Amino acid sequence: MGWVPTLMRDVTFSVIYWSCYEGMKRAAGQLEPTVSFSFSAGAVSGMIAGTLTLPFDVVKTHRQIQLGEADLPVLGKTLATTKSIMTRIYNNQGIRGLFKGYVPRVLKVAPACGIMISTYEYGKSFFVNYNKQHSVLQ
Repeated sequence: MGWVPTLMRDVTFSVIYWSCYEGMKRAAGQLEPTVSFSFSAGAVSGMIAGTLTLPFDVVKTHRQIQLGEADLPVLGKTLATTKSIMTRIYNNQGIRGLFKGYVPRVLKVAPACGIMISTYEYGKSFFVNYNKQHSVLQ
């Protein structure tokens, strides 16, 4: 029931994140990025993606609250659509309502993305070099 806002957030986040990260790598000429570059570029990419997808995260949270309340027996209560939740938040709180929780989200997402991508890049580099040194085809 809450999969639509979750997919909207996660798919969009991934597209923005990877586009930003790969763009930064290309712009900096980092074919084999250092750990510090990967961490920094990953954190910045995460901040950008986290900011742009925050409205979907807010809607997802509202949907989760609504689903929790749906467990209570209320006659005639129907679940709101993703669009209606977003519209209600915008109408009641303006654009700021769709970006509530910005600071906690960025404080969570930026280091998580930096750690994830620097670990990935380091592991990739390690195994590429390992395979070159231990190749059976040498």
